[in-house]
Amino acid sequence: MIVSARGDSTSRQPGPTVVGRNSVRNLVCRIWLTVVLLSFSAIAGDDASGPVQYQVDLSRPFDSYELTDQDRAWAETLVMRLGYSGKVVYFVRTNLPLQVNGSIERDRIYVSSEMPEYFYVSAGDAMLRIGAQWPYSPGTGGFSMHAPPSRRFIVCLNCKSPGVPFLSSSPVIRGVVSWGGHDDHRI
Repeated sequence: MIVSARGDSTSRQPGPTVVGRNSVRNLVCRIWLTVVLLSFSAIAGDDASGPVQYQVDLSRPFDSYELTDQDRAWAETLVMRLGYSGKVVYFVRTNLPLQVNGSIERDRIYVSSEMPEYFYVSAGDAMLRIGAQWPYSPGTGGFSMHAPPSRRFIVCLNCKSPGVPFLSSSPVIRGVVSWGGHDDHRI
């Protein structure tokens, strides 16, 4: 019952259209907010692409550095000092040429001796796994790389951590692979 300013009372019940409008408006606002939030989360940080153009031909034959007992002892000391107990993966330097914005760079591509389908490109900090849709930036999930001053090999810890893909790339095949990245150097 509603009492008016004049003192008379009227019996009025809210109609379904008033409640319906509020419900519809509330629903539309919630849907809009959900779409906006999901669109930001779907694209935020999910692409490592950049302006520097990289290219390598993984079908070419190549030579690679062969690890020595001294190299393995260096890695064991590193792992012990870091208190790391997971799998250690070695990457050894190859003589595969890397094109960076059309110029050739040498001594920038490493291959894993334990997982030969994995290549690490030190110029641009990119991981290439044969059969993957994209190269990726490996800097997530505790991933770390360590190299002695010679840089003939790299010790990789938490190596199979996920990474952020270079979406402006070709698939990673035993052939020409190209991607756009940044001028980042981890090693």
